[in-house]
Amino acid sequence: MLSDTQTLIDAGRLIQWALRPHARPATEEEYQHLVDRYRDQVPFRECVQAICRGLGVVVTAAGQRGVVLTPDDDSVFAMTAEDYRRSGSAEDRLIDGFILVAILATFYPRAQDLEEDPLLARPPVTVEEVERTLRMLCEHLEEAARTQPDPTVQEVTAGLDEAWRAYQNRVATKTTSDGRASASTTLQMIRRAFGTLQQHGCVSIVSRNGNQAYQPTWKYQVMTQEESVARLASVVRTLIAAREV
Repeated sequence: MLSDTQTLIDAGRLIQWALRPHARPATEEEYQHLVDRYRDQVPFRECVQAICRGLGVVVTAAGQRGVVLTPDDDSVFAMTAEDYRRSGSAEDRLIDGFILVAILATFYPRAQDLEEDPLLARPPVTVEEVERTLRMLCEHLEEAARTQPDPTVQEVTAGLDEAWRAYQNRVATKTTSDGRASASTTLQMIRRAFGTLQQHGCVSIVSRNGNQAYQPTWKYQVMTQEESVARLASVVRTLIAAREV
C-alpha cells in the first residue's frame, strides 16, 4: 500500500512539473528522474495518464525537454478568452484570435512546416513580421470577399470575416495623451500575444540583428501538431496558400 501511495505522489509530482511553463528536466533533477520513469515504466505511465484524465488533460508528449499537457475543452486548465483578456471589447477578442493565427502562420510560412519534427528549431520572428503577415492576410481576405471564393475557401474563412475586418480598421501605432504607446494598436496587441505565449512557455525571447524576436519552443511546436489545433492549422494552411498565389 505504501508503494502504491508513493507512486501516486510521484505521478502528482510529475504533473506538477509539467504544469510549470518554464521547468526543464535538464535543470531539475527530480523532473528528469520522473520523466525517465514515465518513459521506462508502464505502470507509472498508466498511473500518470489516469490522473491526467481525471483532471481533464492529456499527456501530449514526454521526452528530454519535458512533458506537454493539453487540456480538454471543458478542463479547469483550459484557457478561455476571458483568461486571455479580462477586459476589452468583443472586437478586441476577435483580433486577439486573429493575431494568434497569424503568429502560427509566420512561424510556419509553408504548410509542410507544420509537419516537421518539433525538435527542429524554427527561426525567430519579430512583432513587425507578424504585423506584415496580418496585413497581407487582410488584403487576401478582402480580395476573396470581392471575387467570390470557391466553397472550400469560403467555408474556412467565414469565421475570420469579422476578425480581419476589425484588424484592418486598427492602426499599427498610436500614442496616448501622455506619450505612451496605445494598447489598442495592432503592434501592441501583437506584443501582448507574444507576452502571453512566453508566460506559458510557448515562445522564448531572443535577439535577432539587435532586435527583440520570439522563437517557438518545443512545447509550442508539439501543441500545434495536435488534433486540438487541427482546425486552426487548416485555416492557416488555407491562408498561407492564398499568400503564395
